[in-house]
Amino acid sequence: MTIPTSLNGFYANPLAINTNSTWIIAVIGRDILVAEGSSMANNPFIDSGRAHLLEPFCQRKITLGQWLSRDCEVWELTPEAAVIKGVSLVVLRDLLAVAGEEVFSLACRAVQLLGWQDTHRFCGSCGKPNHTTGKEHAMTCSDCKINNYPRISPCVIVLVTHGDRCLLARNASWAPNRFSALAGFLEAGESAEQALHREVFEEVSVEINNICYIGSQSWPYPGQLMLGFIADAVTQNIKVDGIEIAEANWFRYDQLPESMAPPGIMAGALIKHFVDQATLVYG
Repeated sequence: MTIPTSLNGFYANPLAINTNSTWIIAVIGRDILVAEGSSMANNPFIDSGRAHLLEPFCQRKITLGQWLSRDCEVWELTPEAAVIKGVSLVVLRDLLAVAGEEVFSLACRAVQLLGWQDTHRFCGSCGKPNHTTGKEHAMTCSDCKINNYPRISPCVIVLVTHGDRCLLARNASWAPNRFSALAGFLEAGESAEQALHREVFEEVSVEINNICYIGSQSWPYPGQLMLGFIADAVTQNIKVDGIEIAEANWFRYDQLPESMAPPGIMAGALIKHFVDQATLVYG
């Protein structure tokens, strides 16, 4: 099977194509079991040739698709698998912070599909048990035959800028000095642009315009699609809501807080984009 180069080697296909070997993403809880000595950024996953030691601990397998032209599966393991020699347990968020784009996508897909199956064991219409299907990722009601597909919640995240400064905020649940871009879920009936205007105004009382789309990213906490934007501030006075946002400030591009998201995460990518552009203009 030939995978378009634009997909960076990852093809989200619910069916296996029966390649000679398989990549295994081994999951314990929400953590990833990786092969020791592997490249965390390029390939932290386990080759099927080495996966026989994991079989006694495997509770569930789901086909994720193809990666680098080989079938890829997620295996849900019992906690005892963490003591196997030659592997180590990595917190999902730590993996995502250093992984390449295709690794990030695969890890997100792995934990999201497991979580989706766990939370859709029963039909939301009649309450009867659901079962998996063999042709697609769907949980089908055994009685009324309704199909439930993996849930993806769209979110917007925006870096608001004004000249050489950007607006960063601290969530009320975060540690001191940890700041990031503003974000929120889309409400029913909203466009992404409408959600941006609403979220920014609700959280910091700032009005925006000149919204520019930067990119998107899967985010498995538990199943969001982050839509990333940069926007200009129309007003500059900040008034935090005091509920979700504990504090927010304007920061110059070369005087940002120490605790920032890495560029592999959408918030960090937006900040890096702004810093790169501001450096060209003001640097």
